[in-house]
Amino acid sequence: MMYSYAETARPPLLRPGSGCRDASAFALGGRLMVGPGNSLTSSSSWAEPFQGGGWHDQIQFHGGMDHSLSHRLDALEREVERCKRATLPPIHRNPSTGQLIGPGMTSGMASHMMPMPMQWHSAHYAATPPMPAASGPAAGTVAAQSGDGAGLVAVSGGVAGPTAEHVKLMGLHKDLLQKLGKQREASQSLMKAHMELLQEHTKRLEKKQKLAQAAVVSKKAQKKKHPTLGVIRLDYDYPPALGDIDHPASYGYNVIFRVIPGFTFEMAQKGQFDERVERDFAEGIKFLEQKGVHAITGDCGFMMAFQVLARKIASAPVFMSSMCQCPLIAAAFEESDQIMIMTANDVSLGPQKDVLLETCGFNVNAKRFVIVGCQDVPGFDAVAKGEAVPLEEVQPGIVKLALKTLENNPSIASILLECTELPPYADALRAATCLPVWDAVTAADFYVSAYKDNPRVGIGGWQEKWNNKPEDYRFGQNLIDEDRARLKFAASGTQSRNITRMKTKPIDISMPDLPPFMGIEQEAPFTDPTHPLSTASKEKRKVQRVLKKLAAPSLGVLCLDYDKNAQLGDVDCEGSFGYQVIFRRVKGLTYQIAKSGSLPEAVRKEFATAIKWLENQGVHGITSDCGFMMCFQILGREVAKVPIFLSAMIQSPMISVAFDKYDKILILTGNKEAMMPMKNVFLKHCGFDVDDYRFLIHGCDTVPKWNEVNEGKMMDIPAVKPGLVSMVQEIIFKQPTIRAICSESALLPAFSDALRDATGLPVFDVITLSDFFISARKDNPRFGLNGWQE
Repeated sequence: MMYSYAETARPPLLRPGSGCRDASAFALGGRLMVGPGNSLTSSSSWAEPFQGGGWHDQIQFHGGMDHSLSHRLDALEREVERCKRATLPPIHRNPSTGQLIGPGMTSGMASHMMPMPMQWHSAHYAATPPMPAASGPAAGTVAAQSGDGAGLVAVSGGVAGPTAEHVKLMGLHKDLLQKLGKQREASQSLMKAHMELLQEHTKRLEKKQKLAQAAVVSKKAQKKKHPTLGVIRLDYDYPPALGDIDHPASYGYNVIFRVIPGFTFEMAQKGQFDERVERDFAEGIKFLEQKGVHAITGDCGFMMAFQVLARKIASAPVFMSSMCQCPLIAAAFEESDQIMIMTANDVSLGPQKDVLLETCGFNVNAKRFVIVGCQDVPGFDAVAKGEAVPLEEVQPGIVKLALKTLENNPSIASILLECTELPPYADALRAATCLPVWDAVTAADFYVSAYKDNPRVGIGGWQEKWNNKPEDYRFGQNLIDEDRARLKFAASGTQSRNITRMKTKPIDISMPDLPPFMGIEQEAPFTDPTHPLSTASKEKRKVQRVLKKLAAPSLGVLCLDYDKNAQLGDVDCEGSFGYQVIFRRVKGLTYQIAKSGSLPEAVRKEFATAIKWLENQGVHGITSDCGFMMCFQILGREVAKVPIFLSAMIQSPMISVAFDKYDKILILTGNKEAMMPMKNVFLKHCGFDVDDYRFLIHGCDTVPKWNEVNEGKMMDIPAVKPGLVSMVQEIIFKQPTIRAICSESALLPAFSDALRDATGLPVFDVITLSDFFISARKDNPRFGLNGWQE
């Protein structure tokens, strides 16, 4: 028989095909209970009217399916029935009312009970009901049952109780439920903590993203300024030509000018000024540094007389005259090669020569230097008059003067323009003479380049880019009214001009007739490479130069005899330079031989042959891929006709002349001990004493990963850079008077930008050195003669 409650808290025992589809169905004591209003899926009619019975009443189903799941579910119902019988008193019928009475049942609940037929899903269990008939051992006895009664024991009162095994299982089940409950609580606590952690992580991630965005903005705002040049001007107003040092458009960077009231041209020629002008001179230098200039020069070559005073005042490099380039130029040529110095007045050049001798140990003697004054060139007297110089008239005269001097002095190998108003004619001189020409602009470019971002090598984005727009300038504009009133040219009524907006045009003037030996149009007879030490005649050398005059300048590199994986920033990589580079390996010249400073005879011949081969390829300067080749600089100069500069250390005299004698220069080398044998070479041929206390030499061999290159491995630039920068910063911290860095090793240019960014100091390397010599052969795109070079 089957009965149901309408209200119950017990969960239903549902199974497929049971005929129940309402959530109020449940199993109690082996009976299927369905509340009022529920319907069955089965179409079977009621089996039999209700017949009394009690807890052991049998329930019979009709029909149904027989399968394994049904067998298991029926067995489960039987086990549940046994458990109920062991724990609950039986339900019985009230004889007077016919209602079922059980624990917790009210008369209202019982009134809703009604019989329902059920179907067994198995014929076996339909024939063998899960609940045996109400019979058992006598009251007060305990007996084990078998068969369907297995696992139960008879207890007092005839009610079966659970076995010990079942009690144990129920205890374990209860413990398991308690543990599951605790685990659920722990899991919920963990999930809560996880959510809180996730929220905190999200907040921090958002904060980090905001900080990163702010850092990008801050980095852009904190980029190093593009280098700026400061120019000390004479109290002398004139209309400068494009290319003149006083014209802002003559440079590839910004320029700030400062006029010194009372500082006249005559005073500069004498090399002396009074106390008031000296104070104004010092104030002018401080003003330029306050404006953030990176280097300071003067607009008159005669200011070289005040070089010592200027560099005592300034912390930035100071080069008051283009004559500061003399030591570096001379070091690249054979001692028998002469250098032509063109000046506004050759009689007044004495003070500059004395300064060079005093500060650089460099003697501008008449034997090595041919000094040529331009005071007699037609039209050039406008310089002294403060008038506009007629370029069309002056340029042919300057070129004629240079060619005549070359004819009288065939050993001249280069030209230096000392006067600051001569750079407009530099291109014409390069085209006519096929010689390297240096001037005030190449000097400024050299010092500024040491601060400038290298667009091809090193880190990027650390420095602002120049907008290619020179700032407007009027004579005396950076003075206060009181100082402006003391200007002699302003007092004389000379009208101030906006120099930047003055109209200029490229010069395209026909050159004067060339001497006969410079007009030969035939192939130049190159020197036989099998006789590297033979010397061609001066006339043939000039023919070769003329035939090469239209070629864009190129650099030759002497390479050690070993296989090397060159990378950007390395001297052995053509992409490190802004011009064509031709390489030549010297057979037998190993790193060990270069370090020893002595060449075996066979290697010596190969060295000379390599230089001749590079010259036959038309190179305009020769360097090396190993700084230790400086030991062979003397041999190289004897063989080469073009300037040769085998180590970045050659720059040291030109660097040191720009700083005070109490300032120091840091020299970085691959190995300090290995460099010391070259000290005599520097002292004898560069005017540079390695033992001078101003030069601090440090090796990079203690930097992590640096020495891997000696094992034939490629330099790991990202891995080496942090250690190298940290080492240099520590050195500067301990030696705060360091004002510049010179990287001797040919492997160091890749780190120059990083050092510039980290220290704010000028960094010179083999690339700045090569650029210096190539610039003397290169067409200046901003001014001068056009169309003379490819």
